[in-house]
Amino acid sequence: MCTNDIKWNAETSARATDYRKRCYDTFVSKQWAKWIEITPDNYELQSKLLHKRFINILPKDKNAAILDIACGIGGFLFFLQKAGYKNAMGIDLSNESIVIANKMGIKDVEQADMFTFLPSHREKFDMIIASHIIEHLSKQEILTLLDLIYESLKPNGTVLIRTPNASSLTGIARIFLDFTHETGFTPTSLGQVLETCNFSDIMVKGEEPVFFDLKSSVRAILWKCLKMYYKIFSLIEIGTGRGIYKFNRIYTPDIYATGTKTDTCKNNVTI
Repeated sequence: MCTNDIKWNAETSARATDYRKRCYDTFVSKQWAKWIEITPDNYELQSKLLHKRFINILPKDKNAAILDIACGIGGFLFFLQKAGYKNAMGIDLSNESIVIANKMGIKDVEQADMFTFLPSHREKFDMIIASHIIEHLSKQEILTLLDLIYESLKPNGTVLIRTPNASSLTGIARIFLDFTHETGFTPTSLGQVLETCNFSDIMVKGEEPVFFDLKSSVRAILWKCLKMYYKIFSLIEIGTGRGIYKFNRIYTPDIYATGTKTDTCKNNVTI
């Protein structure tokens, strides 16, 4: 066997596994900026939406330690800090993202790899947010990340996961919207992976449109009508769920899940 051939193949393999760095180094300028306007007004708009959707599942204590991993340009962190959370911080691999977040006045955001950051922060956080990151990982990496999140949470701490919904009618398009997406989730599989990693009191829900201004209110009303069509379509396609398999019917393009770190590990799942 030729030694040079072995070396070349090894180097090629190493370069192949480094595709994430190549993509993420310019992710904002070459991808994210095409999908969303990076302006103060848009941060404010997203903050209103996130407040309506998530304020009731956040810690009541505004001094709670909250970590947003893979925080990107800091949209969720902007919302947290605007809502008065004094100890909310974020990490992200992309220097481009960190620079933009800093320009927008977002505090306590730093460049770091979550797989190296979390092991050095055991039982430090009351809540850890993983917003649209697990779909970028392989299955083994997802399990590793959730185990690390579990260890980094304080007892009774909460994880919040957001990801595209593969079971929505636009699920395939959502999953393959981004070249760096590797894994798709349905409401059932998202609950399954959290249960596998010992989280309890698991809740999985759809990110339905919310009312916060005229346009959003119109969309929310139209969504309720469209949801009825989805229910009928689903009923015809897969039945009523009386057979061996039960289907968790969530129709939104995105879903979120919460889970709690407890000693009892009851692993109750609500969808």
